[in-house]
Amino acid sequence: MRDLAEMAGLAIGLDDDGLLVFGGEVVVDEHRERLVDALTPVVMEPEAARGSGEIAYYMDNGVYCRADAERLAGIPMRYELTLIPPRSIGRECVKTFGHIHHKEPRSNLEWTEVVEVVTGTAHFLLQTLDLDGPDADRVYLIEAHPGEKVLLPPGFDHCTINPGDEPLLFSDVIALGVSGDYSRFVATRGAAYLEVAGGVGPELIVNPTYRHVALIQQVPLRDYPELRLASTEPLYTAFVATRGELWPFLSDPRRFYPAFPDLKAVFTD
Repeated sequence: MRDLAEMAGLAIGLDDDGLLVFGGEVVVDEHRERLVDALTPVVMEPEAARGSGEIAYYMDNGVYCRADAERLAGIPMRYELTLIPPRSIGRECVKTFGHIHHKEPRSNLEWTEVVEVVTGTAHFLLQTLDLDGPDADRVYLIEAHPGEKVLLPPGFDHCTINPGDEPLLFSDVIALGVSGDYSRFVATRGAAYLEVAGGVGPELIVNPTYRHVALIQQVPLRDYPELRLASTEPLYTAFVATRGELWPFLSDPRRFYPAFPDLKAVFTD
């Protein structure tokens, strides 16, 4: 078994089949799986997904160490883990279905999220989406590696791709009760770009369903040590230590860009 406790901040690992294993003191409130077949509406080659009983990815929500239960009680946020095994669906790299978060009622802005790669390489694809085209006037790609933190701002449909040949495991902290609208990517047969096998590795190609697609903008990553969002500290450790109190933007999306003015310059200017 590959031990990921030091990287993740809690007792987890990957077994010889690349599946997630939890230590006896780790509690998981909800376990879900998404089949390859369920991705049929959003993949480039639907026939490669249709009818497949293989699992595309695993989702474990409300994960915590039993010893931390009292400290985390009453916090309106939860810690989650998503495991995407390496595979292809036809020519396309495996990915999550993709969605946009529903709006937080007070602000009328979409809920935000903080994400961390635990192992593997992740491609986070964020975009605007006008269904009338469909058009994507802004498209961003964030490549993240173990320890790196990714901040997902309000207002973007997004999906996560595993472009590599090893399991991708990422964690996130998000407000309780957040849900996503998956119907928009159903209408457009996926995100604006599809990652497929290329001559020297995966490459991103335009989804032909779209009328207009912007060029991809690469988003560099940085640490925010003042918020305990740094590659040197696991997200779970910071979550437990701060009880999420340094991350009020997760409960109120209006506080996202004031907390990250550098990202405002990227995503809104």
